[in-house]
Parts: sequence; C-alpha cells; structure tokens
Amino acid sequence: MKLQPSKNGKRHKWTRRQIAMLGTISDAALSRKLGLCTGTVFEKRQKLGITASRPAKTINWTREVIASLGKIPDSEVARIHGMNILTVYKKRVDLGIQCYARKSKTWHYWTKKEIALLGKMPDGDVALRTGINKASVAWKRCKLEIPPFTQKRPKKLLTDWTRKEIAVLGKMTDAAAAATLDLAHSAVRLKRISLGIPPFGRSSSR
Repeated sequence: MKLQPSKNGKRHKWTRRQIAMLGTISDAALSRKLGLCTGTVFEKRQKLGITASRPAKTINWTREVIASLGKIPDSEVARIHGMNILTVYKKRVDLGIQCYARKSKTWHYWTKKEIALLGKMPDGDVALRTGINKASVAWKRCKLEIPPFTQKRPKKLLTDWTRKEIAVLGKMTDAAAAATLDLAHSAVRLKRISLGIPPFGRSSSR
C-alpha cells in the first residue's frame, strides 16, 4: 500500500516552469536546483509519466534481493546491490512489504504536534525537542514534502540605519557587512550605493 503524506504536511506546489524541467536533468540535480528532496522530484516525474534524463538501468530482482526487502534498511539493500535507494523503496512498497524500521524499537509514531514543528525550525532543533534522530526528522520532512527551515533576515529600510551600522559600509565587502549586521546582502549594497560609499577595496577618488 502506498504511503500518503499526512494532511498536516505542506506539499510542494509545482509551477509550470518547474514541471517543464522534469526529465531535462537528473532528479538529484533538479532537487538541488529547486531546494526539494530527491524523492519529491522522483515521485512527481513518475506520476506525470516523464522519462528520466538518464534511462534507469534494468534491475535484476532475484529472489535473494527481494527476500532482503524489509529485513534490513532500504539504504543497506541499495548499498549491497548497487542500486538507488528510491528504486529499492519503490519496489518494496509495490510488493506491500513493511519497512524495516517499523519492526525495530527505534520506530517512531509521529504526533500532530511533532509534525507541525517540521520546517518551522532546523531539523537539528526538532530532533532535540522531540528526542527523535536528526536523520529521521529530515526523512519525515522530505516524505511530507515540507521545505527545510530557512532563517528569514529582517527587512531594513534605507532610513532605518544607525551610525554604527553605516560606519561598517565600505570598510569590508558587502557580503561580510551583511553577515556582521545579520542583514540581506542586497540591503547592505543598496544602502552603501545610496550613500555614495564606494565598495570595499575601491577609492572614492578617481
């Protein structure tokens, strides 16, 4: 039986441009480009019937390989037999074989409150708060297609600068100033230009 994402999970909303990119490059490369999990890209491409950029090699599913499904983690099956972990996962699910983790003591049943934390803070913080392994937290978040937590930098108005902050401009690169002031690179650059301050390393005189 195919697992369905929890209703509490935020599914990725695919744009026409993103869909058009499916199959043009590898799923792994596209996942990095879009900031998504490889599994999310793989499932979307499969659902739309789009051929992979690289034809998948034929897998010889012997009795021995199939017998190992669910007996050990999917990652181990993939490593031993030189397969992609998603290929192993899909085969196991298609055959209705229960995953290895559910049989172990480390299996965790996710509550609604725990799921609500995913993507709201770094995976490491969720792991510390819930007592769940960080890798399991990342896997669950990816499974529910919840994007990773990203720290939103505060917006800075051109008129909302202190003298100490302005004094930093031009004394170091805009990137370094942005990191020092905990601001967006674009905000630092825009303020420096508005004040006519030359970038670091360049003299104001011609």
